[in-house]
Amino acid sequence: MFTTTQTVDVVPAQFVPQEQVPAVLVEQTEKATLESFTKICGAVEVLETDRTDFIHGMKIDGIISFVGELTWSMILVLPHDAAEMMAKKFAGFDIPYDSEDMGDVVGELTNVLAGVLCGSLENVGVKSQMSLPTVTRGSDFEQLMSDSLISHRIYFVANGHHFMVKLVVARHK
Repeated sequence: MFTTTQTVDVVPAQFVPQEQVPAVLVEQTEKATLESFTKICGAVEVLETDRTDFIHGMKIDGIISFVGELTWSMILVLPHDAAEMMAKKFAGFDIPYDSEDMGDVVGELTNVLAGVLCGSLENVGVKSQMSLPTVTRGSDFEQLMSDSLISHRIYFVANGHHFMVKLVVARHK
């Protein structure tokens, strides 16, 4: 008589692969950000990691949500100095960080990036429609996320000023 045994591997939770933002979103966001902000600011580089503290200090965020084959949002995170530099490059004149005009400019920068990104995604077969931008400004804050979301941060530097694009995607059910 033969007996069979079954082995069950138990893998600790910290070693279970975490769900990740789809690679196509990361790749196309990098491409769209480089394309958009190089035209506005000059040379822009992607950084593998960044020691900039994007939570503390004064910053302004532009947020756009997307629907289509994927449900996700993009957050353009601009620390104070990066926001002023980009606003000046985009508008052609100084815009004070704490002015209403800064909110308008960051909304437009976010909209430009999202438009280029939608076009890039469409070119690779991912259809998306974007919302209107929302802008938040303040200090010592971070956009909070529920457990039903995953995120990925992409770091950039332009003219010595660091900024970030954060992708937030709904988990697969």
